[in-house]
Amino acid sequence: MGGQEQPAFDNRYADLADVDEFIQRTQDYAAGLLGSDEYRAYRLTRGVYGQRQDDVFMLRIKMPGGIVLPDQLRRVADVIDLAPDRMAHVTTRENIQIHHFPLDQVADQMRTLAEAGLTMTEACGSAVRNVTQDPYAGLATDEVFDTTPYLQAIVRFFLRNARAQKLPRKFKIALSTSPADRAYAAIHDVGLVAVKGPDGQPAFKMLVAGGLASMPRSGLCVHEAYPAKDILTPMLAVIDFFQEHGNRKVRSKARIKHVLRKMGEAQFQATYEGYLANVLKDPPPRLDHIDTVYPGVDTWQYARQSDSETGLLGFHAWASTCVRETRLAGLVFVTVRLDRGGEVTAKNIRDLAVVTETFGEGKLHFTPQQNAVLRAVPVDQLPDLYKQLLAMGLGKAGADTIADITSCPGVTTCNLGITYSRSLADELVAMLESVGDIDTTIKISGCHNSCGQHHIGTIGLYGALRRIGGRPAPHYRLMIGGDVNAGGAVFGDDIGLVPARRVPTAVQRLLDHARTEKSATETIGGFLRRVDKESLRPVVADLLDIADDAAQELDFWDIKASAPFLGETRDGECAV
Repeated sequence: MGGQEQPAFDNRYADLADVDEFIQRTQDYAAGLLGSDEYRAYRLTRGVYGQRQDDVFMLRIKMPGGIVLPDQLRRVADVIDLAPDRMAHVTTRENIQIHHFPLDQVADQMRTLAEAGLTMTEACGSAVRNVTQDPYAGLATDEVFDTTPYLQAIVRFFLRNARAQKLPRKFKIALSTSPADRAYAAIHDVGLVAVKGPDGQPAFKMLVAGGLASMPRSGLCVHEAYPAKDILTPMLAVIDFFQEHGNRKVRSKARIKHVLRKMGEAQFQATYEGYLANVLKDPPPRLDHIDTVYPGVDTWQYARQSDSETGLLGFHAWASTCVRETRLAGLVFVTVRLDRGGEVTAKNIRDLAVVTETFGEGKLHFTPQQNAVLRAVPVDQLPDLYKQLLAMGLGKAGADTIADITSCPGVTTCNLGITYSRSLADELVAMLESVGDIDTTIKISGCHNSCGQHHIGTIGLYGALRRIGGRPAPHYRLMIGGDVNAGGAVFGDDIGLVPARRVPTAVQRLLDHARTEKSATETIGGFLRRVDKESLRPVVADLLDIADDAAQELDFWDIKASAPFLGETRDGECAV
């Protein structure tokens, strides 16, 4: 490994013909030859998404599995440099999004990315979106087998596949390499979890119709162990099923989870099996080219050095939270923590390219927690890596602790956003940085749509409007107890609405209460997930449903806002 790109790894999914087609369709639209609705639907399937500001667009770059190579990172940085705010952000879907491009500049950026193999095709719209994966796949200590070759085969099969075009709604796929489900397969339209089949061969537990946002649900297991080499067959059957049964009239009820809710599990399973039987008559290709073996696991533990041993201040704290063992002795994962909802600059991305090609296996993996992971880093290189990350401003400790908060951009760019979710994240990070809890997650969305995955946070928060004395005030819906584990997804219970500026107080009280009430062997997160949520309501009761005469002026201002809250939303393109 030693910093060299693996020769067998092909991370190029782009086709320059997509760029040429985008230019032609855009010209047709400008000339009046293509209607606005038709063009908008097309534009979205090319990853070009309308945002809160008029006449500028977000570019969503598809990064299957969150995997990206150093030369691709540098191309992304080139595009970020041309964005007006020179910022991008890593999403919970392991993509990178860049904002504020006028339409007449989009094709040039699309071409820049495509020349490096990066595609925006079907990154938005009613299509098979970016396929995500456990960032530890291939080297995880608990993995059943490496799911990466299957991820790539699935991406290449569905990308530009005529049978998967013009779906009733967006369609999300995730692969987890072990039952721990670090890719959150349980909350996807199709989730695949690696298992060993009855014949001893690699297989996937297949979950269908999971999802968040309104009416969240955990995916239904339609197969306990479907042979991995044939996995395209049941996936195509689900696509065919969705094409015919998805709700094309009411977009808010168009996801496949709503088909399951309407049919019930028994009828859904039976209907799906009918589509599977039909696909089996003319199945897609078997994945015979993938030679999958069950990996060996070394029994070892990295002894994290002290600051005095390395001569580096903060090394032990960083190594304790950002470094974890791979299944191969002497090689580790290193998480680079990216705060503010995965916000990154062009410099950050170029710096990540440098450390990616210098340390480990030569690939960077973005994560559902909006961080980046270097893989297969030799332990004797960790002091040098830490020193470089510190100099780059990327050496922050605390990855995957309570202070490593997931957040969407919220109202800063999103038409559907209600609150400044990243501003709340900043406040909570500052408050929780020294806590060090590794079993409590905080996830924040700027609205109910769950781009910040609030439903599965130990503490989940999403932006909402509530009027106090007839005046709009920014609030967050407080949810407690969410999780994804080997048993599926568990969604947080609704505690109530808290004014935005009072949320840090509510969070602090909940943590203090958990410390006092939990058992000696229990974690804070374990207590919050276990306890009857009604017993938590009195802890924050005076912060819920603030009475008119108890409101303060700050209750009408969002965190870090420059003006009083208006609660204005615009028509978003999530449902287009």
